[in-house]
Amino acid sequence: DAPDECEMNKFDDMMALLSHEAPDFRQLIAIDRHFDVFTRVWCVAELVQAHRAQIPQNVCLMSKKALDADTGDLGIYIKLATLTVADCSASCSEDKDAILRKISDIPEFDAQLQAAIFGSCGLLGRELVGFDVLYTAARTALRVKAAGHAAARPFDHRTPALGRSLSRLG
Repeated sequence: DAPDECEMNKFDDMMALLSHEAPDFRQLIAIDRHFDVFTRVWCVAELVQAHRAQIPQNVCLMSKKALDADTGDLGIYIKLATLTVADCSASCSEDKDAILRKISDIPEFDAQLQAAIFGSCGLLGRELVGFDVLYTAARTALRVKAAGHAAARPFDHRTPALGRSLSRLG
């Protein structure tokens, strides 16, 4: 409860220090069976911070079964492709609020999160062979949905990321 004495608000600085002082520093992400690590706001914030800082990241999957295209279950793919930091949870609501306050543009942060997960150098880029078509379709569907919502309400200058996304579609 005392921010100056608590390490919870210092992970950005600590990651920067470690990547600078320890040249072989890497982030290891242990991914649980249901990929719930991606629903925890602290975990997501650390993943994006490491990605932004170009800290090498390695993934340890509990099971690759959920990523097997032959299972016919797209639940994990959909969960990850529609992920937004705004929907993540934390044990303490104050932690979530503090992290969300640090994010100036949530849609842009979410785009960085998607790149950190699915990008060619992303966490699951090597695991999701053939996923690029599904991923592209899912992102396009989300953008079309966002465009429909945007068309239904007056333009809001506070949502520049949506405007950038829509201009890329055209």
